Amino acid sequence: MFDTRIIDTASTKEMNCIKDLLNSQGLYLPAGAQYVIAVYNGSRLVGTGALVGKILQGIAVDSEFQGEGISAIIVTDLVNKALEIGRNHLFIFTKPKSSSLFQALGFKPVAASKPDVVLLEWGTQSIEKFKSGLRQISRDKPEASCIVVNCNPFSLGHKYIIEKASYESRWLYVIVVQEDKSLFPYEARIKLVAKGIGHLENVTVIPGGDYIISAATFPSYFTREADLARVHASLDIEVFTTHIAPALKINRRYVGEEPYCEVTNLYNMVMKNRLPKKGIQLIEVPRVENNGRPISASFIREKIKAGEIDHITELVPKSTLSYLKSSQAREVIERIVNSSSRH
Repeated sequence: MFDTRIIDTASTKEMNCIKDLLNSQGLYLPAGAQYVIAVYNGSRLVGTGALVGKILQGIAVDSEFQGEGISAIIVTDLVNKALEIGRNHLFIFTKPKSSSLFQALGFKPVAASKPDVVLLEWGTQSIEKFKSGLRQISRDKPEASCIVVNCNPFSLGHKYIIEKASYESRWLYVIVVQEDKSLFPYEARIKLVAKGIGHLENVTVIPGGDYIISAATFPSYFTREADLARVHASLDIEVFTTHIAPALKINRRYVGEEPYCEVTNLYNMVMKNRLPKKGIQLIEVPRVENNGRPISASFIREKIKAGEIDHITELVPKSTLSYLKSSQAREVIERIVNSSSRH
């Protein structure tokens, strides 16, 4: 007989027990878990799982109790909780050997980075629906290039690489990371991108959705778990090459050099290795410099944090500067001033 309990995430004692069970199965304690459950056999902890945004994570069962349906108990509880709070599109990362278990519970595979991880999804949305939308966008377009950007905020560096890619391509898709974990919210970021490149006639701006550098495909980009970053980068690129690139007829991807962020630099290295094997050319563009320093969004945020918005006039387009000086940006600026986040 198994008993399911909700764990108090503020309890160090309870969370240490969860951590020990996860570690015994070669897993990590999920960061940012809002809802954690535990399954007990009497007083013995035999299973656990967590809901982190749209992702079911940290699902583990004691080795002695595997095969007794505990994973199904955990997943059912987490899915019910997600639906209760209005989340109807969910993801699971798992090891390839466990994929069939979750498929039996209704999850469908999205992509795999073998031998490390498989990404599966469940719910009203799906990668097939997302691809159908992309095919509609590209139906009358030629083969194209793409660039994936976060633009936190949109800078002259971003503008330069997008203009270069536009001039060198028949068509260009600028895919904006939609995951809302940056200091500049997604709605502000995509509007600034659209305004900053409105003069380019062969460019389409597309939201990245749940499938391009999202918490589902590349959580290390946001959590900074460097030891997992290579696996997650490989998974994100597998989603891109298997699903996104064919739907948009992409044969070239542009990236900027990354001298500061270790995780993004690693992501670029994985792309260099994997994209050519899939018939996609990778073009790495040197950063635009200002006063001998590469223009970076992180440096711009540092100036904003220091109250030196007037010092970034040579780093951002007029549209970005105008936004930063408007009342619309007050909440964002306050968030930057009070934050220690790197994103």
